[in-house]
Amino acid sequence: MASSRMLFFFCSIALHLVALTIAQQDNLLLHLCLSEFGNFTRKSAYQTNLKHALSSISANTKDNGGGFYTASYGQNSNQANALAFCRGDVKPDNCRSCINNAILALPKRCPTQKESVIWYDYCMLRYSNRYFFGNMEFGPWFWMYNLNNVSDPTTFNQAVKTLLDNLKHQAASGHSHLKFATGSAATTDSLTIYALVQCSNDMSQPQCVDCLNKATALLPDCCDGRQGGRVIAPSCNFRYEIGRFYELN
Repeated sequence: MASSRMLFFFCSIALHLVALTIAQQDNLLLHLCLSEFGNFTRKSAYQTNLKHALSSISANTKDNGGGFYTASYGQNSNQANALAFCRGDVKPDNCRSCINNAILALPKRCPTQKESVIWYDYCMLRYSNRYFFGNMEFGPWFWMYNLNNVSDPTTFNQAVKTLLDNLKHQAASGHSHLKFATGSAATTDSLTIYALVQCSNDMSQPQCVDCLNKATALLPDCCDGRQGGRVIAPSCNFRYEIGRFYELN
């Protein structure tokens, strides 16, 4: 459970970024080095434990694993907890490549922070000395949007919301190996909306719904009348576009 200070920090982060309609798997979206949760020194016990945890995740990607990996090493404040997961439509080789890129990149970008997170288009990696597995954490969150607008925003916005609400329940009711759903919907102005939603595999069905409710509640702020948009948080995310951006399995 996050402290009030953590919640204030998390709820205060909202980055307005521009999304590409089609992104490559090595497209870095955002990384955050969360210094307020503590720092470590070089060759410290935490750094050693973190290296073990990240190495374990990297090794496990060779066995596929369904695109979701966790590892913990150490005890008490020196325990390193790491979690990585890929977008649900990503092929195993691309998933493995994305996670291993993240494992190399994040400690370099955040060399002393005990808690850090990095998002690519295909995957996410986070680690902390906090045991966060199974906790729904909506922050830190950010949004991205397509620069192009639609001609009938009211109708389009409602179609996006309806599609995401339907996919939300599909993803939340998924099994523990994958909480992910994609779908499309036609609009009255001959556009087709494509969307995906996903929760971290360690979320329960109510936690997944709660997280995605918080994400879709940001639609009027992030994406009003936009041809595409997304909200990304540690425990869940959604994206929609008028062109298909995900793989069909």
